[in-house]
Amino acid sequence: MMRHRWGTSLGVLAVPAFVVIIAADPPRAAAQGAHDYPIPSSAAEAFSPIREGFTVPLHPRDDLRGPMQGPAARETGLAMERRERWPSLPVFFRDTALRADSRSYWFDEHDFGYGEPEAFTTGGSLSYESGYLADFFQLRSVLYTTQPLYANSDAGRSLNLSPDGDQITTLGQLNGRLRLAGQQLTVGRQIIRTPYINPYDSRMIPLTFEGIVLAPDRQGPDTAVDYIASYLTQYKPRDRSGFESFSNGLGVAQNEGVLVTGASYHKNGFNIGGSNYWIEDTLNTAYGEIDYTLPSGGDGPSLRIGANILDQRTVGAELIAGAPYDTYQASARMVASYRGFVFTGAVSKVGDEASIRKPFGFSSSYAAMMVTNFEQAGVDAYLVSLSYDFAGLGLEGLKFKAAWGQGWGRSDPVTNGDFANQEELDLRLVYEPLRGRLQGLRVEVEYIGWTVFDDALPSDELSQFRTIVSYTVPLL
Repeated sequence: MMRHRWGTSLGVLAVPAFVVIIAADPPRAAAQGAHDYPIPSSAAEAFSPIREGFTVPLHPRDDLRGPMQGPAARETGLAMERRERWPSLPVFFRDTALRADSRSYWFDEHDFGYGEPEAFTTGGSLSYESGYLADFFQLRSVLYTTQPLYANSDAGRSLNLSPDGDQITTLGQLNGRLRLAGQQLTVGRQIIRTPYINPYDSRMIPLTFEGIVLAPDRQGPDTAVDYIASYLTQYKPRDRSGFESFSNGLGVAQNEGVLVTGASYHKNGFNIGGSNYWIEDTLNTAYGEIDYTLPSGGDGPSLRIGANILDQRTVGAELIAGAPYDTYQASARMVASYRGFVFTGAVSKVGDEASIRKPFGFSSSYAAMMVTNFEQAGVDAYLVSLSYDFAGLGLEGLKFKAAWGQGWGRSDPVTNGDFANQEELDLRLVYEPLRGRLQGLRVEVEYIGWTVFDDALPSDELSQFRTIVSYTVPLL
């Protein structure tokens, strides 16, 4: 049985590439790799799916709650200039923002002896966001494009281009937002950020979604209670210009959307919450997490612990392949940091009946890596990683991370595609200055080596090399 792997990109302009694991499933229904999140500088900045809560950002990295973010000096300056120049102009026009995000990405993969996809792409997005009309109504839209500068015969498998290796241009977002009584209601094509459904902006174009989302207005790092109520009808895969139903994305012909509910609580270092995702006659996915950062004094060591579980089971007419089944992935971690060094240790376990299905976002597992998240049926895994922020040495914006993970279990060609015994090494170097003349630039260089044992493959190794350059320019 042949398996394919795909790479990705990260961030607003460029994002690291990740790979999709295919074991008898169509590519877009396969599980995803690690999240597209900034490298942390402390335990308090480490990624927690429930800490990020439930938001509807215009750009995938907008309003992140975990990591420290520098002042958006250019955007703030433009906003002040507009207010001073046109004080009597209606807010709907005066507070309009226009922004260009460029992204260039080189992807080179050696895929277990099956192929060597290579693609050099460029493009990005152009976003528009109006001011609020009567502090009540806002318009937003984002046009995305990815253009091939070089693409070999396997380039379509990179997910940075269409399946046939061609360009993609799409109006991925077009929505209206209503504000009322502390709530925001967003209708249309949009990005949403939740533990299971999210933009996963690790390619040239992020995942976007179509539907209606109710969430609290004016959410921020100090929000104690968070919640979401949503019905999404369709999603747009990263390698397509069009939208399709959520059930189609799981290989089910019936056109069904997803009902999303969730709530979380954040206070005194605790992040606790859960969410549920129901697709009629197909699949129900429930997520729960508890995350806690221990109090620390000043610049001393800090410690963070957490545990989460993703429960997934077939529902209704159970039209999905392999039904009926009931599976899960549980994981736990410890994060410790001191003076720019961040160490993470994590473990995970997957139920025996089926692998986790996650075509609508990155993995919520603490043990997720850049290619695999050890989501295959019956697989136990561990991960260790160490990162360093060079700001303490005067190199602000420069970070490095190394991660090692290993998974093992009972190989089964049906439930886990014989991908039980495996190991992966990830190396990631990122330069992203938060202030000064280079603010808005992000450069990433990454290497991934993944080895799968006891499997009938031409080669037991997959390797990837990625270079991504991103740059954000506020135009208005």
